[in-house]
Amino acid sequence: MEPTRDNWRWPDLGEPELVERLLLDEDEFHDLWVSMSRQMPARKYTDEVFDLSTGYPWARPTGSFVLDDGEGRLLADLDRDERTMVLETFTGPGSDRTPMLAIGSNASPEGLWRKFAHFTEPPDRTLLAVTGRLEDFDVGASAELALYGAMPATIFPSPGTLVDVTLIWLTSAQLTQLAWAEVPYWLGRLDARFEAEDLVAALGFAGTSESLVFVNRFGTFAPDDRPIALSAIGAEGRRVEAMAQVELLQRLAQTVFGPELTARELVRRTYERLDQIGPEVARVMRSNSIPFESDRWTPYPGP
Repeated sequence: MEPTRDNWRWPDLGEPELVERLLLDEDEFHDLWVSMSRQMPARKYTDEVFDLSTGYPWARPTGSFVLDDGEGRLLADLDRDERTMVLETFTGPGSDRTPMLAIGSNASPEGLWRKFAHFTEPPDRTLLAVTGRLEDFDVGASAELALYGAMPATIFPSPGTLVDVTLIWLTSAQLTQLAWAEVPYWLGRLDARFEAEDLVAALGFAGTSESLVFVNRFGTFAPDDRPIALSAIGAEGRRVEAMAQVELLQRLAQTVFGPELTARELVRRTYERLDQIGPEVARVMRSNSIPFESDRWTPYPGP
């Protein structure tokens, strides 16, 4: 059940426009991102919007789960035979699914359901999510402001750190949908050890050393030349400061617009005036980030 480099197959995304975007270089993508920001219409801001943005990466179950009609059904609630059947169904040779590390909202049933609820085929509306830990990396705040007003997750190298992540097993349609949705991210393979939680390891899947992962093109937010981790993501042996989302947004607001701007006002402007503030945020963040670099990372090569 563990993929190896000998039998690793890059997914065929099958959509030329998507592949073209994934293969853009840094400057080309930056220009695209600024252009997208300038074309974004005003949206209504509410207190619920602020709660959504500061709640990122949103609630996730305490253990491995099956996404089932928008809910996370815990494997721990199944008997052993049912767990074994679920594991074989989603990770066995006949599943034709690709393992991907979920480091932020893609580990949340709520976040996943927003992206998959429209599918009509039953396999594309469900997946297995195995919780565990990734070795020698941490999860930090991206050096970008998402359309929903949060600073989303990205990985960065951190020798000796064990960070809580989730391995999700995706159909071709699900993977393509995520690749479309994760606009400011590269897609690639990470050669790093993921150790599955004990409940799943006892069924015969201890983990994997190869999986897909999205890495943010803008790098990790680092206003003091050190990456800032997401405190909502647990880790052992963390080597840097960690902040909650509202703290990150406050720091971003002050970095770009000065000490008087609050996190709440930044989110408001993201919804009401992204065409005006988006380019300025992108400009300032380029000098307050650490680009992702790792010899254990292979970008998606295209078809």
